Parts: sequence; C-alpha cells; structure tokens
Amino acid sequence: MTTHRRSSPGLPFARRLRPLGALAAATTLAVLAACGSATSAGSTGAADPDATITVGSLSEPTTLNTVKGGNTGHAQVLLRNVVEGLTVLTDEGKVEPLLAKSWDVSPDGTVYTFHLQPGVTFSDGTPLKASDVVAALKRVTSDESTSARKKNLSIMKTIEAPDDGTVKVSLSTRSQSFLFYLTSTGAAVTKPDAGNPETTVIGTGPYTLTSWKQGDSITLTRNDRYWGTKASNKQVVYRFFKDATAENNALLAGQLDLVTQVSSPDVLTQFEDRPQFSIVEGTSTTKELFNFNDAIAPFNNPDVRHAIRQAIDRKALLTAVWADRGQVIGSMVPPTDPWYEDLTSIDDHNVAGAKQLLAKAGYANGLSFTVDYVPSDAVNIIAQGLKSQLAHAGITITLNPVDDATWTDKVYKNHNFQATIMTHVNQRDLVWYGDPTFYWQYDNPQVQQWVRDSETAATPDEQTALLKKVARQISEDAASAWLFLDPAIKVASTSVSGYPKNNTTDSFYVAPITKR
Repeated sequence: MTTHRRSSPGLPFARRLRPLGALAAATTLAVLAACGSATSAGSTGAADPDATITVGSLSEPTTLNTVKGGNTGHAQVLLRNVVEGLTVLTDEGKVEPLLAKSWDVSPDGTVYTFHLQPGVTFSDGTPLKASDVVAALKRVTSDESTSARKKNLSIMKTIEAPDDGTVKVSLSTRSQSFLFYLTSTGAAVTKPDAGNPETTVIGTGPYTLTSWKQGDSITLTRNDRYWGTKASNKQVVYRFFKDATAENNALLAGQLDLVTQVSSPDVLTQFEDRPQFSIVEGTSTTKELFNFNDAIAPFNNPDVRHAIRQAIDRKALLTAVWADRGQVIGSMVPPTDPWYEDLTSIDDHNVAGAKQLLAKAGYANGLSFTVDYVPSDAVNIIAQGLKSQLAHAGITITLNPVDDATWTDKVYKNHNFQATIMTHVNQRDLVWYGDPTFYWQYDNPQVQQWVRDSETAATPDEQTALLKKVARQISEDAASAWLFLDPAIKVASTSVSGYPKNNTTDSFYVAPITKR
C-alpha cells in the first residue's frame, strides 16, 4: 500500500493511507532525547562536514511550485531547507523570526513592519530585497495560488517595500495568527522569474535543490552563500519509496541514514536489537477523530454524543494501532499548540454512564447509525474497535468504507453522513469548530464568538485564553470524539544525529544533521 500524507488545498486535514499492523507486541524503545528541536544519537568520532545524508520518505513532491504544493513531501523537502519565510514554526510549535530579523506592530494590530535580516542572498548570489518578499506575499494570494493558507493570508490588504530592507503589510483586520500563517510554504520567498516554477525553485535557504529525479529522489546541496548558520552536512538525498516495506529494507541494507516517519510499530522489531540503529519517539499534530454530524438526529442531542464518547476506550484503540505509543487526547489540541491543556478526564471510558445517558436521551433500547470512512490498515483497526466497544453500551454501528472521492463529496462537501472516522494533521486547527458550515456542523454561537475574538485579540495571551475556552467547551459539548494523537517515530543509523524529533511542522529540517 502506498503510504503518504496529503494536504489538499482547501481541506484542512489529510487522509492518511498507511500500512499499520493490528497490534504490535509491547517493545522497549531506546528513546534518545536531546536539547532543542533535534535528537542526539550517534557513535563516537568527529562529524564529517562533507557528509551526504540519505533520507527515506514515502511522500514525493508533485511540484516545486511553492504556492501549489499539495502533499506532505512538498513542504518536507522545500520549506526551511531551500525556501524560507519571514517567520518559522519550530519543532516545538513556536513561531520565531527567520528572514525577518524583527518587526513592529501598530497599536491597532493591523500594520506589520518587518525588518529583514542583513546580507541575505538567494542561492545564486542575488541579494534579497524587500521587493522580492512583496512579490512572494502577493503571489500566495494570487489567482494562480492553491495554497492551503491562501484564504488566511487574504487579510493582507496592502504589501509594500518602503526600502530594500523593510516590508510593510497592512491587514484588513487584526490577526493574532498572521505570523503563524507566514510560516507556510506558500508564504516562503522564492526568486522571481527564476524559471518554470513547477520544476525550478531558487530560495534563500541553507540548501540549493540540485537534482530531482522524479519517481526516485531529490538532492539538496549545501548553500555556501547562506546568510545564517551553514548546513552541518554537504548534501542531503531524499529517496522516495512507494511502500514502507521497501523503505525499511533499504534502511536495513544501509542504503538510508534515516526515515522521516515509521508507519507502524510492527516494523520496530527489525531494528530494536541492532546496535547500529536508534529508535526515537516524538510527538505529532496528527489527530485521529470519530466525528458526528452534529446537525442531525440523534447527534444533535449532546447526551447522545457524550454517551458515545464514554462508550469508547481510547487507550485500547491507541494500543491496537500504536502499541501504546502516541497520546490520548480530550479535545482538538495537541500539546505543541499554545492553548493545550489535558482534557482527557471529560467523558472518560464509562460504559454504565454511556447507557444512562442513552436512556436519558430516549434510546434505552439502543441506538444504530452508519459510519463512513476511507479504509486503511489503521482506520480499519479503529473502525472495528469502535464497533466492538460501542456494542457494549447498546450502540450498533454499520461500517461503510468508501473511496477518497466519495468521502470528499458525501461527507466533506454535502454533509450527507451520520458519523465518520478522519485523520486531521494540521497545526492549530481547533478554530474549525467555530465554523458551523464545516463538515461536522457543530454550531455553538459562544464558541464562534470566542474563535472570532481570539483572532482579533490584543495579545497572544488573550488569544490563548480564549482558545482554551473553545477547547474545553467543545469537549464539554462532545462536539466530536477525539481518539488519540499519533506518535512521531523515526529510525536512524547511530552514525547520524541532529534530525527533528517531532512531526509538528510541515518541514523536515535537515541542516543540523551530522554524520560520523
């Protein structure tokens, strides 16, 4: 089975088609933590500054066009490695300066004046000017753009370059998320008129893209003109695989130094007792959800939604899919989002309580409904687990596997469903519960107001406080059943270190990786 994560323009989630086993035996991971955003592993000896790092990935870009990329591989390879934005999202989920050394914000929060880093050049030696940033920001909201952040960044009313080192952006309204939106690939700066944007990209990052053998690999070479800290290796080769088995075999054969993500705990047994490999587990923003159509009966009754949540044993589902790796969650917020708090105690597993709530709602004799989902090994495990668990509370579900296109048309666009299983991968996507037209049709005017107010809040602390209210309220309303957060697991040769631990950004940042 092909393994990939796709981010479709306009769809704030990704369907994950991964080959996951049913239940891996419990194993002991050698989790190697490190400071900052990188892991620390490797053998003794000095790092080779001219090393080539070979990375295995199951997601190849479909284009190099920064405003048209539609899958995980696009940002994974390009963002922060080849192209950079004014701001960057770190592995810990924080927004920090990048091409912008600093910025000023007007008292009403609608005008941002960015001061660019000095001495920045594109990889071909052309100096970066503020006009290049202006062109990039206008491009992400242009007609040609299909960027997932196009709509968010359309609040940019005017974009100007008062001088070569300054960019001034006026917003139509205050936006506490504006700096976060600028971390996206679509907002990254590329050299204008560098060639066909589908196959050519010239950025300001620590690497140049020197080769793309479509269907096989992409090669990045260290940019010795880079304005910041130079890459710790000379070259990085991303090798793309159609399935996880081939990727794992290449790693075992020594053809790869590491893989961007392990797709199943089952494969770890191949690497656990081999001293030449390190296994590292971090966190992700990939959330597994069991969603209801909150606008129709019986799901428009909160007691029914609470009953379903209480009938679900989230820990057992996590064990079945990830052998206890990952994290049970109680709302739509991973721990790397600023407004996270542990809400797992709300609607904890309680079959007796679920039955009482169903009786209160008028379903003392049971409840039946249909669940639409796009099948994969992981989702099939979740679906069968839900069917078994809900049956203990007198709830019968009919499983209805559909193809990707059918799901998009039936569930996402037309809301013609009762319940569905879906994977949401994006950072900071709690705000979709403030949109009553979104596919789950959750409609709480107070939540909608909090979401609106959070975006126009005067300070980040005010935004965080409001979105914590949103996260708690949707959990107390049982708007959905949030099952668990997928882990980020990487296997690497012990000769390499410095790779990202978490899967919390769109980029797989390779500049700090060293090899001994």
